[in-house]
Parts: sequence; C-alpha cells; structure tokens
Amino acid sequence: MKKLLLLLCLALGAQLAHAHGEESRVALESDLVKSQAGKVIYQFQLVDTASNKLIADTDLQLSHEKKIHLLVYDPSLREFQHVHPEFKDDAWSVELNFSVNGNYWVWAQGQLAADGEEFSSFNRIEITGGAAAWPAPPILEDVRSGTSGIYKVDLGTNKISAGKMIMLSVKLSRTDGSQPQIEPYLGAFAHVVAVPEDGDSLLHVHPMNGSKPNEGMIHATFPQAGSYRLWIQYIDGGILNTIPLSIKVF
Repeated sequence: MKKLLLLLCLALGAQLAHAHGEESRVALESDLVKSQAGKVIYQFQLVDTASNKLIADTDLQLSHEKKIHLLVYDPSLREFQHVHPEFKDDAWSVELNFSVNGNYWVWAQGQLAADGEEFSSFNRIEITGGAAAWPAPPILEDVRSGTSGIYKVDLGTNKISAGKMIMLSVKLSRTDGSQPQIEPYLGAFAHVVAVPEDGDSLLHVHPMNGSKPNEGMIHATFPQAGSYRLWIQYIDGGILNTIPLSIKVF
C-alpha cells in the first residue's frame, strides 16, 4: 500500500490526542473497486495486519460516538461524504451516494479497543455512468470564508506554516443576522477534514470550544506546504452543514 502521510488530531475535552503514521496497521479491503453512479452499498473488511485477523465492531472502541468514520472524496476535492458503517456478517456496510464520475478515496478511521491505537486506512473506488468528472487536480486558493444557505463559517487569517502546531479560530454565524444555535456534532464542536491537492493524505481535527457558543479553535499541524481543501461540518439549529473552504500552508 502506498505510504500515507497522516496526522490525526482529536480534541478530547481540554486535551489533544495525536496519532501519526506512514503505514496503517489496519488494512481496508473491499471487492467493490468499481461501480455505477447512484446509491451504492459499500461493503468492506478491516484487517489487523499484525495478527492477520478481521476487525469486528467488538474490537473497536467508540470514537466520537461511532466505531468507524468513513470519509469519501473525489480527486477534484469537490465531492465529499462522511458516513458511519455498521458491522454485520463479518463485514462493514454503508450506503454511499455518487453522482459524479471519478476514482474516489475511501478512508476508514477508528480506534482499536485492545490498545487504544488509532488508525486511518484507505482504498479506492472508481465511479462511472454519472456526470462528467470534475477537473483534477484542483486549483485551490486561500478561501477561509464560506456559506451554505444562511449558514456561514469564517476561519482565522493567520499564516499557517508546515510542520508547526497552529491555532486557527473558527466562527460560525448566519448571514441573516439571526443567532446560530450550535449543537455538538458527534461529540465535538465541529469536524474539520483537510486534504492536500493530491488527495493522498488526510487531516481530521475537532476544534475545541471557544469562549462563545459559536466560536472554536483548531489545533493542528499540517505536515507539508501546499494547498488544502477543508470541509467544515457542524450542526446549527438541528441542521448538519458541510461547508468547503481551502487554505495555503507555507
């Protein structure tokens, strides 16, 4: 498997837990490597390469309220899904929805119950028969403000340097001037998934709560310079929002 460049940063209360790795101990294996666009039942197995044993739901502990987080995106970094598979009959399964062609990344993230080791493993699935694939690789500018309907996200404007821990503010608001009603999403203020232009690595962070209910702070280390797509996910007034932004790392 191609070497991964991974930094997973989880905010747990007032503490941060970090996991680093080039090769994941856990392999994601699936017979479904190509499919038609539309609703797809994606089945896969997780294998502990240290013991060559299948990983069941009982082998995992809850991580932000779920056993597995499945993160899916296309090479253009325009299409994105964050779903949570269920385990049955020795396999994990979840419904995915594809409308655009492309060779998608599928990442599984979780935490082993036996020793607490966190893992992030990927495979690919080629989607055909849908809308034409977006141009790739993407050209990402530094865009730190975005909206979805009346819902708005603003990131801090400070410079981000590769290889250094940064603090980046997150402010959630509404364009109509009404007060946002922020609720925890999977046990966190928000979920932030960052992917470099080539798509080959993943940064998944959970901002810590700030001094106001609609403000948070990202603590993260971006391992290399370049442009990154960010998907910000949070709940406002019972509605789950996913807002794409992008940043430059120097």
